[in-house]
Amino acid sequence: MAIGKIAEFDLHKDDWKLYVERLEQYFLANSIASNLQVPTLITVMGAESYELLVNLCTPEKPKSKTFLELTEIMTKHLQPKPSILAERYKFRNRKQKPDESIAEYMAVLKRMSNVVG
Repeated sequence: MAIGKIAEFDLHKDDWKLYVERLEQYFLANSIASNLQVPTLITVMGAESYELLVNLCTPEKPKSKTFLELTEIMTKHLQPKPSILAERYKFRNRKQKPDESIAEYMAVLKRMSNVVG
């Protein structure tokens, strides 16, 4: 019996890097061998995400690549490296919103400070 559950990746809402981190922990918790990581990824990622992956891998098939190669392909497409100057500008101009608590504001600043790193 599997420990935990991995939901489909939603291209419009989910963070790919966080999804991969959760999936790697799922692999560890369930002792999934490295030769089963690609089939597991393809099975759990969902139809829309898999279609995107197929398009990004063309002319090859995703099953011919390693888990690391597939996650890097998706990362480059979904979360390209941001411009350092643009991110610094956004960070310096981020003001606390009237309805935002100090804790929420600090969490946003911490997240923004990790974007470029």
